[in-house]
Amino acid sequence: MEDLKISGYGKANGGNFKKIVITGFGEIFEDAICSDFHGSGSVKIRGKLQTENLKYNGDVSVDNNLITNTCDVTGKLSVKGNIISNNISIFGDIGILGNCSNSNFIKINGNLSCYGNITCESFKLNGGSISINEELCAEIVEIKSTQIDINEIHATNVVISKPFILSMKKKHININEIECTSIVAAQLNCKKLCAQNVKLSKNCIVDTLEYSGNLDLEDGCIIKELIKIEK
Repeated sequence: MEDLKISGYGKANGGNFKKIVITGFGEIFEDAICSDFHGSGSVKIRGKLQTENLKYNGDVSVDNNLITNTCDVTGKLSVKGNIISNNISIFGDIGILGNCSNSNFIKINGNLSCYGNITCESFKLNGGSISINEELCAEIVEIKSTQIDINEIHATNVVISKPFILSMKKKHININEIECTSIVAAQLNCKKLCAQNVKLSKNCIVDTLEYSGNLDLEDGCIIKELIKIEK
């Protein structure tokens, strides 16, 4: 099995390779399958990308599904299908038109846009914006952002706080529903929150809050409907 290497500018057909290395601009037609995919610059895969390890510095665009054990991208990752990966680390932007699943952890320093569902053990996003049209399901959810738009969160532990570097953009936080065991939120705008233990700061607004354990609400926190669930 041969390697595929592109340096400068080049195009290649898809197929099975031992290793794919792109430096500059590369375009691969149809599906690409390899053990390792790495490089820098810009690459477009006009099909599915299946690799054990993806490590890239630059822009990666996949027209179909991305299947990988580890995904490490500094720059921008765009996937028009689904992502199936055990470990995902992004420093920059990631856009997913499908679902993202089978992940041990997802760590993002930057922006996330997903039109489907995200399922993982640990989800952490710092500093950028986050948009998920469907559900975020994880054991641990930690989000540090002032730009949040999520339909539903289902998790064990949820922490929502301000990023270390505040964005100049106007704060926009919109979460339709959260269901979790415990939540600590420094800023939250949520229609329905169901949890056992709840700790919310003064700049939180919740339409309906259902809880069954400890409740810690800072003065100035707005709860329109508060429901205690008896054990």
